[in-house]
Amino acid sequence: MFSAIPFVGQLINWLLVVAIGVVVLRRAIASRRFATLERDRWQFQMANWMVSVWPSLAVQLGLEVRTYSGQKLVTGAGRPTWHGDTCILPVSMPAGLAREDLVAASNRIAQAFNAVRVTVSGEYLSELALRIDYVDALAEPFSFPLGGTWDGASVLMGVTDGGEEWRLPLGPHTLVAGSSGSGKASLVWGLLLGLVQPIHSGLIEVWGIDRKGGMELAMGRDLLTRFASDAAHSVALLEEAVQVMQARARDLAGVTRQHTPAPESPTVVVLIDELAALTAYETDREMLRRANAAIATLASQGRAVGFVLFACLQDPRKETLPARGLFTQTVGLRLRDRIETGMVLGDGAVASGAMCHEISPRTPGVAHVLAENGAPPDRVRAAYAADEQNRDAALGYFAPNRRAIELPDADDAPRPRRPRARRNRETTETKEES
Repeated sequence: MFSAIPFVGQLINWLLVVAIGVVVLRRAIASRRFATLERDRWQFQMANWMVSVWPSLAVQLGLEVRTYSGQKLVTGAGRPTWHGDTCILPVSMPAGLAREDLVAASNRIAQAFNAVRVTVSGEYLSELALRIDYVDALAEPFSFPLGGTWDGASVLMGVTDGGEEWRLPLGPHTLVAGSSGSGKASLVWGLLLGLVQPIHSGLIEVWGIDRKGGMELAMGRDLLTRFASDAAHSVALLEEAVQVMQARARDLAGVTRQHTPAPESPTVVVLIDELAALTAYETDREMLRRANAAIATLASQGRAVGFVLFACLQDPRKETLPARGLFTQTVGLRLRDRIETGMVLGDGAVASGAMCHEISPRTPGVAHVLAENGAPPDRVRAAYAADEQNRDAALGYFAPNRRAIELPDADDAPRPRRPRARRNRETTETKEES
């Protein structure tokens, strides 16, 4: 009889724990339901308020036109719908206004509605809507697990501001531009980590150039089939890529117009960090000429035969990168001003609301991506890659055919072109007359 007392005591304690857990769970569920009801009520009230204040707000923002008879036509708004913390407000603009007028007013609309940001969706006047975000989905950093599957055409790099996967097509030559600290390393390592499986299987080779002395790429050197960190080896790598590319083009001529990757003929990704060190800041003029010539050749001829450029730089001026127009896919991280944003994405993208110069320094990796198909830019954030993850990737998914870069002998190296002698036109004409 007495031996049962401890068991009864344990049973009572267990029942008390369960009872307390049930009470806590009920309160949590009730609190969540209350928060949901409060949010729904706030969103309902907010939607009604938006509709009521929109006519006067549209007039104040100048979203109106006058007809020939003097009648005033104001941009109208439909019934808002909510998707989480994002409100979609349909708008109807009268003829005479353009989508760019609504984009230009988006910042003031965000302040009027006390929102984090407002963007314009839709391309035609008949389908325009305001996307009003009260929470920035890209505000917090995140990371991806190592070794994800590769779909053969694109690389998982991060997420869009709509919460969807951001996959960067692998094929177009890609230019990444951003100020110091804007998150270019996230793009570089996002590419490498997204390609670890095809790298390890030999379907893809990454030839890496890091003109910061290897500070960025040396950690993942085993993922790189070729690696260079100084001017001489970098130029030799680029020129060898041109030679291999042209040899492959001769082999494929008359057989196919599109390369298919295989272990014996892999896709080659030429990854360049700090591109301007090769194309603008190199003090050796001959090295500078050779680097620019090789990059232009790869960018203009490489895609069909499986040679892809992925380059990062800070200064997007044409003087810094003469072949800038050959990069058909661009990623704009935080930039210094509107002019630089226009250089990277184009004035049309800026007019569509891609404001790289307004990205916060507190959100490295946030960018606007302009695809080569001309679609409006997507706002995205690249995943963060920790040093430990990068080392694990190099250790577990090393490239199978790594080889060193051999510098050409002095006799075999390209010689600088001699400047043409300038003739004196008057002297030539005098000789001809005589």
